[in-house]
This record gives sequence, C-alpha cells and structure tokens, in this order.
Amino acid sequence: MISTIGVLRASGLALAILLGMIAPALASDIFTVRGVAVDRTADTATAARTAAQAEGQRLALTEVMKKLTLPEDWPALPEVSEATAQGAVRSFQVANERTSATRYIAELIVSFQPEAVRRLLRGANVPFGETQARPAVLLPVLRRDGRQILWDDDNQWRDAWTSLDLANAMTPLVLPLGDIAEINSVPAELASSGDETAQAALAELAANYGAAEVVVAEATLANGRLEVTLAHRGGPAPAEPIRQGFSEGADEAALMKNAARAMLDAMALQWKRQIIVRDATSQIITASASFASLEEWERIRSSLATAPLVQGLEVLGISSDGAELRISYKGGADMLALSLAQRNVRLASADSADPSAGEPDVYSPAAATRPAWHLSVGQ
Repeated sequence: MISTIGVLRASGLALAILLGMIAPALASDIFTVRGVAVDRTADTATAARTAAQAEGQRLALTEVMKKLTLPEDWPALPEVSEATAQGAVRSFQVANERTSATRYIAELIVSFQPEAVRRLLRGANVPFGETQARPAVLLPVLRRDGRQILWDDDNQWRDAWTSLDLANAMTPLVLPLGDIAEINSVPAELASSGDETAQAALAELAANYGAAEVVVAEATLANGRLEVTLAHRGGPAPAEPIRQGFSEGADEAALMKNAARAMLDAMALQWKRQIIVRDATSQIITASASFASLEEWERIRSSLATAPLVQGLEVLGISSDGAELRISYKGGADMLALSLAQRNVRLASADSADPSAGEPDVYSPAAATRPAWHLSVGQ
C-alpha cells in the first residue's frame, strides 16, 4: 500500500527536501568513503579508539584506491600502512560510536587528499580514473508474487539501495522522493517499459532532478533467488544492460542489500572501463568554443581546466561569443568527450557534430586556423 506520506510530499516542504537531496549528489566526492566499520579491543577505551580509527583510515584508503582502479590491477596496488593512511587523510567523522572500558565500535566517514591518493597510484604504476559520472535517477522496481513494486512502502529493494553510499560512487545515483506527481507519471509498469511514453516520462523525471538519465534496476524475487537487470535510459553515452543473479543472504533484506551493492560495483566497473586511460601519451587538438554568455564560457573553461584527462589548455583567441583553444589531453577523443559530457560540455567534430567520429588529427600549425573540433555547453 502506498504511504500517505506521499500526499504530504506534494507540499512546498517537499521542494526544500528535494533540493537538499540533490545538492549532496552534485557535491559528491569520490575520495570519500562512508560506513567503514571498526571494532577494536585494547587495555583502555582510549587505546581501543586510537587503534580502531587508525585501522579504519587504512581500510578506507585501500577502498578508495580500489574505487578508482580496475579489479585486474588490484594485486599491484601499494601496501597501505596506518601511517601512510593518516598522512593522506583530509578529514574524518565518526558515526554510531559505542565504547566500553576496553572496546571501541564505530563507523567512519573518511575523506582523503586527492593528490596523496594520486601519488600512491602513480608510484605503483597503476592506471586509475577520477572522472565521476553525472548523477542519474534510480528507479528500483521489485517483482514478487505477481506484483511490480516501485513507490510502495514495502519495497525492500529500494530500502537496500538506500543503505548504500550512492552519492560518492563513481556512478552516483539519486533516489527520487516519490511524491504524488511522480507516482502518477511513472508507475512501476511504465518504468519497466521501453516504449516512447516511458522514455518521455523518464526523461522528464531525470530533468526534475538535474540528471541526464534514469537507471532502472529491476529485480525479480522467486524461490529465494534474486534476478536483477539494470538498464540505463537516456544519458550522454549508451551503456549495455547489466544482468546478475543472487542467492546468498541470511534473509531477504540481506540478499537485496548484497545485490544492490554488487550492482552498484558493476555499474562503476562498466564506467571505469570507459574512462581509465592506460596509454598516457599526450595528444593536442585545437577546438572552437561557442557560447551565448560569460557564464557559458566559464562553464567550458572551468570544465576543461578540471577534467582529469586534460593536461594543458591554451586560449589562442577569444571574442564575445567564441574562443579558439589548444587542448593537450591523454586518452582518446571519445574518452575526452565523455569526460566533458559529465560536466555538461559537449565536444564534437566540427564537421559531423559527432564526438565519436574518430580520433582528432594531432595538432599542427597548418591545422591551427581551422579547428576540427567544437565545444559548447550541453542542453
């Protein structure tokens, strides 16, 4: 049964809550790890706390390095000592803290200095990616007992996703509020459909949350097994659906939590395979940028300046509505375009307006007068 809370969410208060939910997703940090569980015993509570927090920071640093890298490279990750981890910490918080005379239990939220993490990975010669995908809206649809459940209170599949750190993932997700308008415009059956009506409704839902796409995570529970299909709808780059089956879990709640965590990891792996560069050889292109305002120009300039793949940027010329740029970057043109798309900046071939049209020509003085690539702020 749908909760009566959904009726209240249609009020002005819902808008304030909505803005509060979106802001953390947009301000997410891939160098932050939440929910690091620690449990240590020592001669005194103080000693137990010190040891637990040091251990938690070490575990968190290893988790951050795994977050940024591919599984096949994990054996090459550097060994992390407690001293190394403490030297890399930017800040940490403690949650759910419990103490006794000799024992300390807590969960930590640890943030690391990005450059410290980069140095460790570069020193071990491990390729890594730090381009976080744009947030997507998540719709967890549960099929069980002949029903499709999305917005209902008894959707354990949604609860499983709620328990995860969705904001700081490589592929961040936002769970919608589920107000009356959303319940009516995107029922469970429509979310699972791929027709034009569904596509239009999902595009509108994504736009309401400042997102470019919706991720539909459809789970079918039968005979103690959970079959999950995760599909992207919309977005700057198409992605293949992810399908996995799960049967391990002490109960249904544990089964679904394990499945949600595994699917979030699978999304991140799919994304990292698109954005991690193994050949760091620099390339140079020239591109023309068009903009309708100083705000759009600043969006383009700052996106290039902060994109992890961009190694150098030179403004060759600028006017009130356009600029010509020389960009040094690593990786392929398609990877650069994908990285900039996460910042709502479009890089396309000047001739075809297709960012995947192929590799750009390496910069030469003769080509400088006719940029082969074009930059603009996305819609």
